[in-house]
Amino acid sequence: MTDVAVPAACGALGDQPAPDADGRTMPRWLTPIRIALLIWGAMSLIAIIANWPAIVALDLGDTDDAMRMAQVRDLLAGQSWWDLSQYRVNPAGGGVLMHWSRIVDAPLAAGILILKPLFGQAMAEHIVMTLWPPLLGAVLSLACALGYRSLSDRRIAYIVPLFLIMSGFIVMQFRPLRVDHHGWQILLAMLIMGQALRPASWRAGLWGGLFAAALLAVSIEGLPIVALFAGLAALRWALYARDADRDRLCGYLGALAGGAILLQFVTRGPLGLLGTWCDSLSAPYMAAFVVASAATFAVVRANPAALWVRLALLGGAGLAASAALVGTEPQCAKGPFAALDPVVVDFWYKNVLEGQPLWASRGYDSIFVLVPSLVGLIGSVLAWRGCAGADDRKAWTTVIVALVGATVISLLVLRSVSTAHLFALPGGAWLGLRAWDWARTIQATIPRVLASAMASLTLPLLGSIAVSAALGVLFTDLRPDPGDDAAAAPFAGTCMDSAAVAALNGLPPTTILTPIDLGAPVIFWTRHRLVATPHHRNKDAMADTIRVFAGDPSRAEALIRKNGATLVVFCRTANDFTQYRRARKDALAAQLYAGKAPIWLEPVPIASRAGLSIWRVKPATM
Repeated sequence: MTDVAVPAACGALGDQPAPDADGRTMPRWLTPIRIALLIWGAMSLIAIIANWPAIVALDLGDTDDAMRMAQVRDLLAGQSWWDLSQYRVNPAGGGVLMHWSRIVDAPLAAGILILKPLFGQAMAEHIVMTLWPPLLGAVLSLACALGYRSLSDRRIAYIVPLFLIMSGFIVMQFRPLRVDHHGWQILLAMLIMGQALRPASWRAGLWGGLFAAALLAVSIEGLPIVALFAGLAALRWALYARDADRDRLCGYLGALAGGAILLQFVTRGPLGLLGTWCDSLSAPYMAAFVVASAATFAVVRANPAALWVRLALLGGAGLAASAALVGTEPQCAKGPFAALDPVVVDFWYKNVLEGQPLWASRGYDSIFVLVPSLVGLIGSVLAWRGCAGADDRKAWTTVIVALVGATVISLLVLRSVSTAHLFALPGGAWLGLRAWDWARTIQATIPRVLASAMASLTLPLLGSIAVSAALGVLFTDLRPDPGDDAAAAPFAGTCMDSAAVAALNGLPPTTILTPIDLGAPVIFWTRHRLVATPHHRNKDAMADTIRVFAGDPSRAEALIRKNGATLVVFCRTANDFTQYRRARKDALAAQLYAGKAPIWLEPVPIASRAGLSIWRVKPATM
């Protein structure tokens, strides 16, 4: 294996060519920025072509994308910027206040406003939904190239975009039509990492804290990552008591507290500053950030000489922040989903795999979660060991700590796997470069080609496929499900083909009761109101919906009338409806599937070929 001598500080890699393993330089126009854009642009073009049928049909892959666009439409139709209520969901209860952020809505709404005069509302939405996610991904590609440029091997900045597009869990959040907030979470996590890898200073801390505040404004799910980088900054100051580390720590926490308050006011108004929600940025979390920053400022000002005193006082600051959080809203100690009805937990939340621990997934899927993180960790540790300079070791230490922390989080909550894989990119790239360098030293042609091919297995997707294939030979439980490769029938999950949409829109606007997962697509495609969608703040209506379909059939009619629904709509092939009808043989879902509806329902004939069924609730008899 050959070693490459590179300077500790890489400089402005956007303007400098990188040497290859033989000391030759790449063409000057091949800068990290251009390479990042070229690679991501090529991948996005392929993704658009591959997904063209779904794009044309607006076949959304996730219910949150449908609800996000409904929220954007309401904003463009005149709903207040500060009002995030979805009034067409649970109208009997006055609507549902969503826990989402206007940060995600703003560029979608702006794009539609710009394009609407040229193409009309519907086509403008179509264009924005197709192009915005890949454009946001292009920013991520740039952030990776620039954020990881200060690592010991400057070539990482040039090839990390290739590793990025081979990270399936990341790329899927930037595919066309994927307009929800998950892409923003990944981007903001990378921006925090980029600042953590800069030399310690007030400015690096300030920008890192602002990006952390934005991440939490988008989703409170980012809190463990934000706390991880705060803890790393605090530990560095505690260990070395350097002025630059002090400045970074204070800048980070100060900007986190101030930025959280500012963004909350800008995106949610005065109510956002006073609300005590546990599932989104609100007063309890802001109180914790203010206490943490104030206590930390006091500790660093005192600057005790003993290491153990610094550690103890910083630990006390963390405990004070936790006390402020729980003291402001005790419910937050139990988590945002603690108040869910048990029937909602059993029929809905436990089936949302992204919110479950890794061991709730199949063994085959776990391979694709674990392999990229492990490869990245091995590469990062080896890179750290090979560093001669203190600054290089410090940078790789940041990567290792962030990667280990994010990986542990991803084991507990699967939706965090994208962030773990994001932090694994530089370690995988370093390992790939070293494997490539070694392969090029082999003189014999065939062994050199084989070794070069082996180097490609450091790419996240290829490495995961190789490991799964090898383990699948030994363990049958780690083989893919034969049904994984089968192409799903169009609209199998919603039955919302064009005929079904036309039939629903041909009916007078009313309140509809559907299985949970069908709610958001109906909101997106029609003018109707819904009892419930798969969003946990509407927990009581969600529980009523599940009990209507899967509970005691003698209570179904009363629950439907309680929620003001005049239509019952379901998709025969949907997963949740299948779960409902199998849960209880005499429940309403089983009756409707068998075509034996109760007397208080009457069918509404429609022309849909996808399997959508509509039943009208007969007027109550006196």
